[in-house]
Amino acid sequence: MDHEVIPTDYVVLRKDRIGGRRPAGGVLLAVLPHLQPRRQKQLETSAEAIWAAITVSNLRFLIASVYRAPNSTAEQNDELLRSFSLAAEQQHNYDACFVMGDLNLDIDWSAEPPLPKAIPAEKFIDAFDNLAFFQLIKNPTRTTATSEKTIDLFLCDTPNLVSSSEVIAGVSDHDALLAELRVDSRRPTPLPAMLPNWRRAPWPTLNDRLAEEMQAVLQINNLNDAWTAWKTTLVGCVSECVPSRKSRPKRRLLPWLDKKLKKIIKIKDELFAKWQVEKTLESRNLFETARRASQGAVRLAKDRWFWALGRGPGGAAIFWKFIHSKTKVPIKTTSFSVDGRIFSEPAAVASKFQESFKQNFSPPEADYPFLRRVPSQEEKLSEWRITESDVDNLLHVLDAKSATGPDGVPAVLLKRCAKTLCPSLAHIFNLSLRACDLPADWKCAAVTPIPKDGEKSDLRNYRPISVTSLVGKLLEKHVRNQLAGFLDTNKALPDNQHGFRERRSCTTMLLRTLDSWTAAIDKNSGGHVHAIFLDWAKAFDKVPHQRLLSKLQHHGIDGAALEWLKNFLVGRSQFVRFGGARSEPCVVSSGVVQGSVLGPLLFNVYVSDLPAVVKTNLVQYADDCTIFREVTSQDDVDELQEDLALIDIWCVNNGMQLNAKKCVAMDLSRARQPWLPQYMIGGAVLEYVSTQRLLGVHIARDLRWNHHVDVQRKKAAQTLGFAARNLQGCTQRVKRMAYLTLVKPKLFYGTPAWHPWTKTNTEKMARTQNKALHFIHGRHVPPPEKQNMLSVPAQLAYNDLLFFKKSLCGLTEYNAMARITEGRVHRGDDPLHPRLQ
Repeated sequence: MDHEVIPTDYVVLRKDRIGGRRPAGGVLLAVLPHLQPRRQKQLETSAEAIWAAITVSNLRFLIASVYRAPNSTAEQNDELLRSFSLAAEQQHNYDACFVMGDLNLDIDWSAEPPLPKAIPAEKFIDAFDNLAFFQLIKNPTRTTATSEKTIDLFLCDTPNLVSSSEVIAGVSDHDALLAELRVDSRRPTPLPAMLPNWRRAPWPTLNDRLAEEMQAVLQINNLNDAWTAWKTTLVGCVSECVPSRKSRPKRRLLPWLDKKLKKIIKIKDELFAKWQVEKTLESRNLFETARRASQGAVRLAKDRWFWALGRGPGGAAIFWKFIHSKTKVPIKTTSFSVDGRIFSEPAAVASKFQESFKQNFSPPEADYPFLRRVPSQEEKLSEWRITESDVDNLLHVLDAKSATGPDGVPAVLLKRCAKTLCPSLAHIFNLSLRACDLPADWKCAAVTPIPKDGEKSDLRNYRPISVTSLVGKLLEKHVRNQLAGFLDTNKALPDNQHGFRERRSCTTMLLRTLDSWTAAIDKNSGGHVHAIFLDWAKAFDKVPHQRLLSKLQHHGIDGAALEWLKNFLVGRSQFVRFGGARSEPCVVSSGVVQGSVLGPLLFNVYVSDLPAVVKTNLVQYADDCTIFREVTSQDDVDELQEDLALIDIWCVNNGMQLNAKKCVAMDLSRARQPWLPQYMIGGAVLEYVSTQRLLGVHIARDLRWNHHVDVQRKKAAQTLGFAARNLQGCTQRVKRMAYLTLVKPKLFYGTPAWHPWTKTNTEKMARTQNKALHFIHGRHVPPPEKQNMLSVPAQLAYNDLLFFKKSLCGLTEYNAMARITEGRVHRGDDPLHPRLQ
């Protein structure tokens, strides 16, 4: 991963080496984001050179990181020279050009002009002259007992911009280069803000003050006035009782770097500078002694820190903080391309993200009116009720580390002052339920863009993650529980919906689906099951509010309960936060409120009538929808096509949109000849695939698990490699914890549904676990009884039995007994005791 070795403050542009005896090597550029780095792939060839454009004080610079191996072939040299030629063609578009790297050229740079000593060097000297480059490093950058060579170069076409360039002590057999430019490029730092210091909060005093001040809120019977008074009182009491602290940007230093270690490194650097000036054997020996001492001190400090990692009070939190520092990084790109224009200012970027996310909603003028429907049952849910006891329970299960919403009320305050705030919050919640209204703060969402796969400068490759008011979420959770209980009691949601429902999961959906497919194929070895995997575009954002309300009424939600849900949906707004700036708010015209507690359940209600539209089998996990049918004749194919047409009509009538390019078909069969009739949806012909990812499991057309095991084993091996690189000096306990929490879930995810039944696949998984055992215990792995870890076959059996037990106990809604079938009768079997399989 990029940030295992580079701090998360930097944008990392990398070009890894392809081929070779081992997967290592390549070049990279690490650039601070305020310099707006943009990679220039059009200048790159197969050579190890990476080019980027940056902006510094309104000046545009072209920079490159280059590596040329000592034994480069003539073809490799030509590719690197061609990259320089491409850069020369674009050089006039930039104010300056800088190239840095290890070129391994045999050139005497102290001579004037530089004196090449080999044929490749002459060609590169000509290329540098074509770019009008000056080479500013004259001192040797690699020194051994027998030689001194200047092979690490710093080339530029505008030397007047360079105020200094020097060789400094490196961390490998090469020394490092340091250059300073005559440009003003200050990193933007946010102004320090005053924040409550919750660690030093006098909680008893604060609770007493809140209990006294909140009495006035109980006398207010207007919802908005009560909420405003509650929030004002809360802010006032916090400002009076809780000490403040200045917020400073977090400095991401190495956790094992202390003052003593810094002093040792400083002495080493000073001795290196002295050697560079004096050039005597004595000064060199002093530097090398100091370098060995600093390397040993760094290694010892690092080993001590890793040995203590995960131990003592708060050890697990420190472990996860370290892991997240290597894996979770903020948005790195600060320049975005929109219609050919580049935007980098945080306010402008936030505005462009707002425009992009706004396109996900259905337009306000879309006509999906409230439809009067025949109620599905006589029982009605006409109002919501909440008591102080309910509020107290909600506050006590609240996670104190939950993200603070736009209203600024933090979770830790709600958690630590739960008893005191219960009466006033219960009063406000009941005002909301009686008035069928919500305060504006509860209907506003703060959106943060999170990158998906793809080019990071493209706004379309980001998904919006919304954060709403924590206080509003408390009431939402209570309403959600009542609504879910009512819907489950009346069986309003179809049995084939597994998403966001109690006692159901991805595993239950996969089990039911795969059981149906395997049963059909086992019944007829040459049979075919055709499955269509549907993909809705922005499904949660497209739901029309009026049509959703009509479906809620159809399921028995009426009166004040329906009116409250109406006001929960309409009149909402959102704004985008980026780089400390925020966009103007925009109206949320459709959707089931991203980031809310009620949203997923409301979406399930909205799509609950879809299964009744089709005749074939249909399974759902929220917006993941798959239809399938056993096909034995053309009539079956025609009926499946008719169902696809009916689904398309349902989408048109309900404001949903299928992404036809991502909808695919699969012929599930073990027959030698596939049966691939043409299926269409929305006028587009569906593509057939041989493998498809369904809820994290890769389905193959023959329902064998070779491909899925290979994919999951690769992911697990990559994660194990990450753990081995970053937790090398930790205790066995920490390494085992890393395996159990990071690697094992990838390897054994969903195994009750797809249990690998071949010895080959089980052995593949066992090889990955064996590598993990060597990672934990070292070269000498103890015998199985002392490993404190189940073998792969035992772990698979344990997962199956655990799921079976949960099903029998009612913790999981699945008929596990249906999976136990009577086996074949073999010679020698007792007819009174048939085998079970």
